[in-house]
Amino acid sequence: MGKQKKPNILLISTDQQHWNTIHALGNETIHTPNLDRLVKEGIAFERAYVASPVCSPSRSSIITGEYPSRHQCWNIGVELDEDRTTVSDLMGKGGYTTGLFGKAHFKPVLTEGSFEAPPHIHDRDFWKEWHGPYYGFEKVAMVHGHSDEDSSHGMHYGAWLVEQGIDPSKYFGPGGGHREGSWDLPEEYHYTRWTANQTMDFIESREESKPFLAWCSFQDPHNAFLCPEPWNSMYDPDQMPPFVEKEGEMLDKPLIHQYLLEDRMNELDINVTADPGHSTGGVQCLGHTNKKLGYKRARKWLSSYYGMISLIDHHIGRLLDKLDELGLAEDTLVVFTSDHGDYAGNHGFWLKGPIHYDDILRVPFLVRWKGELPEGKRTNSLMSLVDLAPTFLEAAGIEKYPSMQGISQLNTLYQPNQATRDWCLVENRAEPSFYVKTLVTDRYKLNYYLDRSEGELYDLENDPNEFVNLYNNKDYTEMKCEMFSKLVDIYGELENPIPPRQSFA
Repeated sequence: MGKQKKPNILLISTDQQHWNTIHALGNETIHTPNLDRLVKEGIAFERAYVASPVCSPSRSSIITGEYPSRHQCWNIGVELDEDRTTVSDLMGKGGYTTGLFGKAHFKPVLTEGSFEAPPHIHDRDFWKEWHGPYYGFEKVAMVHGHSDEDSSHGMHYGAWLVEQGIDPSKYFGPGGGHREGSWDLPEEYHYTRWTANQTMDFIESREESKPFLAWCSFQDPHNAFLCPEPWNSMYDPDQMPPFVEKEGEMLDKPLIHQYLLEDRMNELDINVTADPGHSTGGVQCLGHTNKKLGYKRARKWLSSYYGMISLIDHHIGRLLDKLDELGLAEDTLVVFTSDHGDYAGNHGFWLKGPIHYDDILRVPFLVRWKGELPEGKRTNSLMSLVDLAPTFLEAAGIEKYPSMQGISQLNTLYQPNQATRDWCLVENRAEPSFYVKTLVTDRYKLNYYLDRSEGELYDLENDPNEFVNLYNNKDYTEMKCEMFSKLVDIYGELENPIPPRQSFA
């Protein structure tokens, strides 16, 4: 099994992309010819889950192979310790050239003095000269922010814009993210194209005697939902698929579900430690509801969201074509995924937060290694983003770091229907006093709210839309106990490695 030569690894990720946004996997509305190409030429894992449905914790789990409770980056606005061992550290020491292009978000982006926050991100002279290393990545070219926010023209991308003669104040600003129409930024200067270009330049100028690890990290389709034309108007809001929602579905759900939908978040007993924002009581990143937005605007959001994905898809096609052009397609393991999903109007909600529908926990996950892995396969074998680092290390012939809690899925890449794991774990400490843990198995899903007398249990086989909460259903008491018992066993397992015992006493 496997080639003797170490593969190049190209990780392509998006930010906040719903799992059901690939045409070839069942979404008949969206246009994604290049993701469809990956589906045709590789493996689609249709049950891939995040370690946390929030940007910084999820991205930290991707590079450390650890859950947030171990790497300690438990929410946005919390810094990942730069001394933690990362997959990029290990692969660099193992002979790989490593690069990260686009969004990092391992540090706070609103705290003055943070490396990834204003005013530092707008220091053009610094970013023109500095290119890493960063969290083990030897070469970096970064951008942070979404759509036309003021932070979106920072870092390396902002310095490049100025070099191109672009006045960022014309297209970005403090009032960014609130345009109702189109964005007049020419697509040739958009950060999605820039991120793809930076990745391709890195691959093309690589040291050919060494394999590479390249992370192409797009920061869309995260809100605000806006991109340049023709992409922003590519979809008719009136022709968007209906939202997955059901009248009265919150009656058996925890209070946070009900209060968000009823615009009563201020009544929920959660001590919010960060800037409230989002007008939803300040809990993490919960957005407005369909009802508060109005369905006309909600459909417009969804149409722009799809446009952002189609724009990304276009540039993924350029990346794949570049591998073909350089003769690297058969030498490169390509993985496409997202750091977490978006409710995208389903159940009446938008954005993300501590309400654990599959909309935000489950992500697209495609794998291709031409001539080496199976082609055109779709599988329900469980996959977790915490497994990326161990899998990459095994593919590269590099030993897994002891603190990594993820497991290598390399065998499942070769044999997609032979699952490596039978559970996925999601941790979401939305606030110090509000912590949700989710356990997903082949059929059931448990959402446990620590220190609160509420929870959720779903039969995903019979209720894939998670309309019916079985948590308090007496007929499912035994199953609920089994899931809790499994969760306790998992945390016992995740305490490893423990130091060897040296003597009797």
